[in-house]
Amino acid sequence: MKLTRSEFQNYIHSYEQDEIFYRDLYFAEKEHPETFMEYCQSLDREMIAQRKLYVPALRKEGWLPYLNEGTLFQDFTGDIMLSKHYRYTPAFAHEHEFFEIMCIYDGTVKTTIQGIPHTLQQGDVCIIPPHTRHSVSIFDDSIAINILVRTSAFQSTFFQTLTADSALSQFFTHVLYHKTEGNFLIFHTGNDKIVMKSVEKLFIEYLGHEKYSYTFLNSMLILFWAKLLRYHENDIESILTKETTGSSMTEILNYLNQNFQIASLSDTAAHFGYSSSHFSKLIKEGTGRTFLQIIRDIKLNQACRALRETTLSIPSICKLVGYETTEHFMRTFKKAYGMTPGEYRKTSSSLLEK
Repeated sequence: MKLTRSEFQNYIHSYEQDEIFYRDLYFAEKEHPETFMEYCQSLDREMIAQRKLYVPALRKEGWLPYLNEGTLFQDFTGDIMLSKHYRYTPAFAHEHEFFEIMCIYDGTVKTTIQGIPHTLQQGDVCIIPPHTRHSVSIFDDSIAINILVRTSAFQSTFFQTLTADSALSQFFTHVLYHKTEGNFLIFHTGNDKIVMKSVEKLFIEYLGHEKYSYTFLNSMLILFWAKLLRYHENDIESILTKETTGSSMTEILNYLNQNFQIASLSDTAAHFGYSSSHFSKLIKEGTGRTFLQIIRDIKLNQACRALRETTLSIPSICKLVGYETTEHFMRTFKKAYGMTPGEYRKTSSSLLEK
């Protein structure tokens, strides 16, 4: 049975048994540090073990330092799991094999990603990729909702949304998948009720366990990505955008997608207030590709779309996407796809007819 929105809000704000345990533990240490160890020694060890609770004072080793995908999804046939992050849980650094999307539903949450502290506000959506060491601290009534996604499902749902925007997809790929430390993406959505309602609906669907729920969740996650990108693609913070002064990488990539036919490195750099050399380095660090590679890929993607969806001639498509000569366009296209534009159009048409 599905919860109503008011029932869900009551559920998400209520304190569960484990949260009450952690809250008592927190205030026992904060208000009575002199007797805290005695308090810990008096706790029911069997109960702690059965409920898999974390009491740092009673453990010498780390707690869940790494969680693999198979363990988390062991008896779960779906790709997406949702949970409320228990408030007052002692902060512990950990990594996992799957993607975590932390949505700040209410209040303020502190997190540390690869040793770098971040303060997340209500409306923030933080994407933490696999193998990224992080911790979360919530020591008040703030609410964080975790969406845990199998890596394969994240790739299929997330990048399906980005297929029409190769430059932005390169940026996300670079930030989320390159083997660099501290990778993360934060969408600062502010008080966007549309985004938070999407999170609510996802969680309500997950708790309802109705027929075809897994299919609904995957579809709803795709729509969630689309809303984030439609309304907040210029509100992204990452390990790369934090170092830029002025425009974010997504603003730059959006500009290139709108002006790819005529954009040059020098003109684009001047538009955003950079020297050509610094801007070239910024683009490479932000996407893993050079300025010319990005422009080429945008042009070719637009050409492929025109070949599939229109009856325009090859020379007309060449001019449409900004190539000066048909010969240069044909040569670049064949090098990228292993076939001529005409062969690509025939192949695409035959696939559509099947």
